[in-house]
Parts: sequence; C-alpha cells; structure tokens
Amino acid sequence: MNNNQKLALLSLSHLNTVLIQNNLVPANNKQSALKEVHSLIDAGVVSVDNVLAVKPQPIVTGGIDNDLRDKLNDSNAKALNAVESSNVALEEVRRLNAHVLTESVKYRDEFKTLADSLVSRIDAISKPDASRITNEITQQVSALFDQFREQATPQQLKTVANAVPTFELRRAAEVFGETACQYDGNDFGDLLVAVWNDTEAPAIVDDYIFSPAHLHQALIALDDPLPDNVWLAGERGTGKSEFVTQVAARLRRRLFRINFDEALERADFIGGNSIDAGSVVWKAGIVTQAIRHPGAIVLLDEIGFARAQSLAALHALCERSPHRAITISETGERIPVASHVVFFCADNSNGHGDSSGNFAGVREQNSAFIDRFSYTLYFDYLAQDDEIALIVNRTGVTLDAARIVVGFANVAREKARVGLLTQPPSLRQLFAWARSVKKGLPVNTAFQNAIVNKFPADCAVELVGIYASHINESEFKLALTK
Repeated sequence: MNNNQKLALLSLSHLNTVLIQNNLVPANNKQSALKEVHSLIDAGVVSVDNVLAVKPQPIVTGGIDNDLRDKLNDSNAKALNAVESSNVALEEVRRLNAHVLTESVKYRDEFKTLADSLVSRIDAISKPDASRITNEITQQVSALFDQFREQATPQQLKTVANAVPTFELRRAAEVFGETACQYDGNDFGDLLVAVWNDTEAPAIVDDYIFSPAHLHQALIALDDPLPDNVWLAGERGTGKSEFVTQVAARLRRRLFRINFDEALERADFIGGNSIDAGSVVWKAGIVTQAIRHPGAIVLLDEIGFARAQSLAALHALCERSPHRAITISETGERIPVASHVVFFCADNSNGHGDSSGNFAGVREQNSAFIDRFSYTLYFDYLAQDDEIALIVNRTGVTLDAARIVVGFANVAREKARVGLLTQPPSLRQLFAWARSVKKGLPVNTAFQNAIVNKFPADCAVELVGIYASHINESEFKLALTK
C-alpha cells in the first residue's frame, strides 16, 4: 500500500487534526482536507509518518462563525493535551510507587537480617552482659540508620529521632544498691533495667530508703515499651511521692508531677485555649507535654481530691494499649502517647475513698479509671531503725535524740490506729521538730510549732498528753549532746 492509499484511509477528523496542528482551518469534507494535507506534505511541512502518527481529536466544522469554531477546536486541543499530561503524571506515580515498594522491601529485609544477627549474638552470651548487648545494638542500628539518613527528608529524620528511645541496660543492683534489691529471700539485683539519659531527671536523694518489694514490682511494671501503670496508696508521710521521684531519679527519666485538688479542671492539665498576642491559641497542659516525651514518668499526686469528670480525659491515656492517645477537641489534633511513658497515682486511699475519716475530701474514683492501674502498692511507715537513721541524716541530731522523736511518733501512730487521733504526725513534721531543736529552740516550743499547732483542737489535747507522758525534756536536751 503506497502513501496516497494510506492517507486516503484516514478519517476526516484525523486529517482536520493535522490541519489544526499546522494552524490551518479544518475542512468540511474529506476531499478538501486530503488536498490540504497533501499540500503540507509536498511543501515539506510534515511527513507522511507525522500525519499517520497524529491522534485524531474532535473537530468543529460546518457553518458557524470562524472565531467560535477556532476557540472550540483550541479548547478540544487543550483538553487532549491535559489528558496526555495526566497519563504521563500517572505513569510517573506508578513508577514512584514501585520504587517506594522496592525500597520498603529492601529495608524490611535489612532489618530482619539485623534482628537475626543480634539474636544469634545475644544467644551466644552465657550470662547477660548489659554493656555488650547495648554496644551491639547501637553499632548495628547506627550503621543501618546512616543508610536511611542519606535518603530521608529532614522531617522523617526528626520523626525517627523522637521515636528512638535513648537508654542503656544496667543491673538493678548497680542502680539502686544491693540492699534495695533483696527481701524475703528474693534477690532481683540481676534484673536489667533501662537507665535513660534525660538531663532533666530529678536529683537523687542518697538516703532515700526503698521498700524492696515495692521497688521490684515497680521495675517489673516499667519493663516494657508499653508499661503497666501503678497506684500507690497509704498514709501521708509514708514516702509515696518520693518513691516515684527517686525511681525516676535513678533511672534518669523525666518526671512530670500534677498535684490534684477539687478545683483542678481538664484545661489545667490537658491544655486549653488562651490569648497570645491578640490571637486565640491552644496551649498544652503538663500531661499533654509529658505524653510526647519518650520515657516520661507522670505522677498524678493526691488523685483522690480530683473530680471524676475531670479525670475522664485521662482514661484513654492510661489505657494499656498501643493505640493510647488523646484527641484535642479544640484543634482536632490526635496526640499519641510516646514509648515507655508510664503513669503513677499517689493517694491516701486505693481509689475507693477514705473509710477512716482522716482524709477529708478524698473521693471514691471511677472503677474504670482504677482498673487502668495494673498494680496497687500499700505504703506504711519505715521500720523504726530506718526511720531513726533517716532523721539523723536529714536533721543532724544525734542517734539518741532521733530515737526519742521516733518513740513519740510510734505512740501517736498507735493512738491513730485505735481512733484516739485523727492522724499521727507526718515524717515531715518530725523532721521540722528535730531541726528546730538541733538549732537551739526549746524542745516544747519546737514541738508546739512543728506538730501541735498543725492539728485540730481535739487532736492537740491527745498529742500534748503523749508528749507529757513520753518526752522528758531534760533527757532530750542531754541526748542532743551525746
């Protein structure tokens, strides 16, 4: 078939498309169109192959205004070009998707190889060596991350950096001391604990005395990227808040503490709108700040004073679920809880209210909220010898003087147990009494200011009676000099 025959087989719309592309007016019949196309070929403007390769497009012909016809044909041409561009873009998207899939499979396989390598190396260690395991993981992850960093965007790098926890594994006995890791024939000194490197962790109080049983349970609760929450219950002054603070201090984890009262609202700890430079902006509360920080320990202190409706916002955050998060109603933002974030509650009750009558305002909490705390630890006063040693360390009084103070406290505590006192003096009050006496204040005056004057009138009589029957001021003064 020769070229003339091939051209003769083309449709009118095909021929007119060639004419329009060469700025000619489309013909009303095929014969005229074919003649014009032959003229273009003869003039060398187009070749036969060019003509055959053209994709036909709808052409407006007939007896209509030439300008209108040209506009319509121009619109048709632009529409076809847009479709062609879309097809090119779609093909590029398909190519990019295939590239991403290939890279994902590549990194998945490399991570699997890394995991298999680490498992085999760890299995080869007869006894866990925390530093060796940490170094192996650090080196392998660092090498793999270098490859990722070369291709990742700054935002991806920031996201990964915030998600990677930074801690080392160490023996509990190295962190808390051998004595703190032994009780009732149990020794958990070899338990590996994650020690973080947060520069804003609380300061360590060297003379704090841990209950080994409580510490063991707390460390087990923390031993997971999705940890168990813990409820601490007990009399005031038994060290509940300080227990959490010193766990955070020794594990070098940041502590976020919220002190609850009946007036505290959701906006106070979750966040709320405020005016800034004349504009309404949403500002995060302390809990919302805490959950963004990997490894944070959140202490909900005096939780018994909070109203149940105020705590409803915490239910989703305290749920032991990989999906735990909070959605900010003011902005619509969903904020997930970061890895290793744990909640501790400290209260005079176990969440079911105060049945003793000693703690006014302590409310019974919603059972669904209490159930989000896996373990409840009851705190009691220190053993007598430990309490005497602590008073000596904190106040500087002699051992004999501290023994007199603790003797008074034990009698007062027994009176409280049988209902003769609303509550006994706290450890803080005992410290204050001993400090004042150490600095020269008369024993009775220091006792009045640090203890008696802080209690209701009905308790004052009982406290003065205990003082009169158990404190010999001359012996106390003599004990200060021994």
